[in-house]
Amino acid sequence: MAKPPEPKGVPAGGRHGDVRADEPVELPGGRQAALDWPATEHRQIPWRTNPDQRGRDGRRPNYQDRMLTSVVAEVPPRIADVPVHLTSDLAELCRYVEGEIARLDAEYGAHLVGLSSFLVRSESVASSRIEHVYADLDDVARASIAEEASRAAMGTVAAIEATAKLIHSQEPGQPFREATLLNAHHTLLEDDPMESQYAGKYRDVQNWIGGSDFSPRDAVHVPAPPGEIKPLMADLVAFANRDDLSPLAQAALVHGQFEAIHPFTDGNGRIGRGLIAVTLRRRAVARQVIAPVAAAMLADVDTYFESLIAYRRGDGGRLIGYMARAAETATREAAVSAQRLSEMPQTWRDLVRPRANSSAAKLIDGLVATPYFNAQIAQRITGSAAPRTYEAIEKLAEAGVLREITGGARNRVWAASDVTTEIADLDERIGRRVKPSGRWRL
Repeated sequence: MAKPPEPKGVPAGGRHGDVRADEPVELPGGRQAALDWPATEHRQIPWRTNPDQRGRDGRRPNYQDRMLTSVVAEVPPRIADVPVHLTSDLAELCRYVEGEIARLDAEYGAHLVGLSSFLVRSESVASSRIEHVYADLDDVARASIAEEASRAAMGTVAAIEATAKLIHSQEPGQPFREATLLNAHHTLLEDDPMESQYAGKYRDVQNWIGGSDFSPRDAVHVPAPPGEIKPLMADLVAFANRDDLSPLAQAALVHGQFEAIHPFTDGNGRIGRGLIAVTLRRRAVARQVIAPVAAAMLADVDTYFESLIAYRRGDGGRLIGYMARAAETATREAAVSAQRLSEMPQTWRDLVRPRANSSAAKLIDGLVATPYFNAQIAQRITGSAAPRTYEAIEKLAEAGVLREITGGARNRVWAASDVTTEIADLDERIGRRVKPSGRWRL
């Protein structure tokens, strides 16, 4: 891959392309914005805490929660028709990264079908971890095949399924539809015991980030009141369907606006990060694969959150520059994984030496796209009867291509070791290229 252009105005040690704007705006503290973008409106709204509500630990609201009478919410502006004028440096950076993503898609997307599912899985796991949902990959595998698994694993599987539905429901060149977003959110939360009643629905209550469990007291972000959600989301959909700006800049701004609105009671981060890939797919930059930007965000959560805060303050360019750098790193490492994945089937054939068109050969051909499976899924891949399929599984397991991850005689699940290792390795490589967070500990 060619070396990316280095935009002017990057601070010493900077990684996110914080370039100067031709007509910068002044932000609090005297810093200049990289893109003149409308900031959120700070609006005071009344608040009343229900004194009888109880937290998960049985506690009631304390005195400060009960005495709170108003909070300041951040109401995003309408952006459907806001001009987006990138500086030449930032525009050049976006074009370069868009080209790298398109190259990955062209080189590997068409003939390596498994790459798309691999990247969706990798992206969803990282995105879930940003939300403090941690699950071992083997546990995620068991949960994906309806085997007994932890709640975190089940939540991660729901994120994988929701992300896949969100991205693959969007056809390149076709309009983005609000129903696509709501359907994906329904998939994410439909089995959540705490949030299922809100699955696929915009919130009708006030939410907040940080602060108390009972009120927005000391919250770091209080999004728009619930009555503003539907018109704001209609406006965002209109912006997402524009074709007059850089696709990568559009993806960053769509993400920033969505997170500023925070339209759902839960799942905003995971759905919002999925919108990055949706935008690039709609604009036909990546028709079949995604750039796993969530892994870069996970490696430096502080800078990611700071970029979202800058967006709300009117510095859209900082978020665009950050997103471009994250996508560049993610795409570069995804290309490494794509090459490795493309070579795996031949490596497995050399180890197993299966006969042409045998059950073992067919199973090998399906492992990149389906790295976790049980006996029933294996039979669908091989098209063979159970005895022949089990023989193929045992042959691949003896060669070290497969490993059994359940440990019991019944309901067994197998994993393709090389593929699962590559998922973890991709995140690690992306993380090494990004400055680790000073506060985030994994």
